[in-house]
Amino acid sequence: MKTILITGGTDGIGKGIAMHYLKEGDRVIVVGSSAMKGELFKNEAKKLGMGERAIFLQADLSLVKENLRLLQEIKERFNSLDLVVFCAIKHNHSYIQTQEGFEFTFALYYLSRFILSYGLKECLETSKNPTIINVCAPGMKGEVNWEDLQHKKSFKNVSFHGSRLNDLLGVAFAENDPAHKIKYVLYNPWAVQTSGVFDMVKNPLMKNVMKMSYKIIGKTIEEGIKPIIKLVENPPKSSLTAFKMEKEVSLTMKTFDKELAQKLYDITVQMLEAEKY
Repeated sequence: MKTILITGGTDGIGKGIAMHYLKEGDRVIVVGSSAMKGELFKNEAKKLGMGERAIFLQADLSLVKENLRLLQEIKERFNSLDLVVFCAIKHNHSYIQTQEGFEFTFALYYLSRFILSYGLKECLETSKNPTIINVCAPGMKGEVNWEDLQHKKSFKNVSFHGSRLNDLLGVAFAENDPAHKIKYVLYNPWAVQTSGVFDMVKNPLMKNVMKMSYKIIGKTIEEGIKPIIKLVENPPKSSLTAFKMEKEVSLTMKTFDKELAQKLYDITVQMLEAEKY
């Protein structure tokens, strides 16, 4: 029986992966901010006779202190993790600052994944074939706005920018991990029919157009998670890989620049060290 941790596991792709592995007989820990959705997840698992292996941990991952609290709880309750899947994301249309002073999307989509990636290394390394799946959007062109990492000057393409940060997170994690035991996979699911994906679009007309197009080109959640399941069952040999659906993305793309990855790593460490949580 594997032990699997999924952030954003009460909705969409995260929940789809959670239910798949519960049905496979594994222990699944889902992390989410909504207690109500957590109860719905546990009740659904109980109805299927899998309640004992379905665990919900409530946490607001946009807050550094909550990520640190979650890490402590996981280390105290679970000796080992076989798989970690990052799915937590929320789309906002205006600048929202957390009580700790970070822009919300930056904190949830990037900073949380940074903290948990490094913070869970010890738990993962006790496993035979540890894997991290970071569900973002590798394989897309774009640059990091180093002058405005947290969108304080211009709140545009925030989720897209967050994916570029996650590209560099994966590169730095692999480069800074001398053991290279953990396989870090950046995964782009492309068009999957989840409710959250439509929140990216503010204009009502464009949102309706997007919904109509997704009915044609969009995959169901069940279809969308199949490539992820395949990657977990047959983990890549390299310490870092990136995929856009089932097609492997070349790490020679500029978005995976090693020097920039280390630059972002250093900036992030300085951000976290500047405050006491």
